Amino acid sequence: MAKNDAIAKAIAADPYLKERKAPSEADQQLYLKEVSFSCPLCGASLRHRRQKKTNKLYEIAHIFPNSPTEEQYERLSALPRLGDNSESFENKIALCKDCHAEQDYHTTQEDYLNLYNKKKYLLQLTDLHEATLTMGLEHEIANVVEKFCSLREDELAKLNYTPVSLTKKFAAEDFHLKNLIGMYVTIYYPYIRDCFKELEGLNGFRLTVLSLQIKSCFMKLEGISDNKTDIFNRLVDWVMTKTLSTSRDACEAVVSFFVQNCEVFHEITE
Repeated sequence: MAKNDAIAKAIAADPYLKERKAPSEADQQLYLKEVSFSCPLCGASLRHRRQKKTNKLYEIAHIFPNSPTEEQYERLSALPRLGDNSESFENKIALCKDCHAEQDYHTTQEDYLNLYNKKKYLLQLTDLHEATLTMGLEHEIANVVEKFCSLREDELAKLNYTPVSLTKKFAAEDFHLKNLIGMYVTIYYPYIRDCFKELEGLNGFRLTVLSLQIKSCFMKLEGISDNKTDIFNRLVDWVMTKTLSTSRDACEAVVSFFVQNCEVFHEITE
């Protein structure tokens, strides 16, 4: 009984635990967008194309419970938490109803940490996205992306370009990203380089200015995450947004050009 009393007092005195606050409709849409409208635990879709409010497929779940039972509190209290309090955006996530019920009533330390880490990663992706929103990019890069999209095989010079410096920028766990970038650089680097040469000086365009913009964006993202794949994908998303391109391949090729050109990623020091 003394132990239970101590836990009850700890719950009552815990400043992190706040009275439940229902998320607004706008908040719910942010939570859904954050998980790309799929349950992050089981992958189930969280929306119908024509969803009625009375037939929601999702619920907004607390990661650390805002009203934990004594058993839950004893099990989870020593684990890390997200946000300033239990009602923070950081401590909530959209789940399907089944996963929410399981998380609420049968969560283990392993289950909690799994959801905690998923939310932490999603928050980092949001930070990466927001870091690029106000960053400018030379308009002429859109010309290169557009030319790439209409490129025919017979227009591509067979120069057998070798990306000699890429291996120094990637660790063993970055194997897939290194191969992807290496493929783009080997095949397209000379073509993209010549496209930029043709634009040099037109309407005041300078590749050095564009290169500095790319490097500045990379450095900003690098301050948020050390995951090279996430950084590369966010740079590609940024170029797609700024050029209004629908071709991810073209934007991946252009970003890969700047990886080889040393604006993106550093050589790994021993």
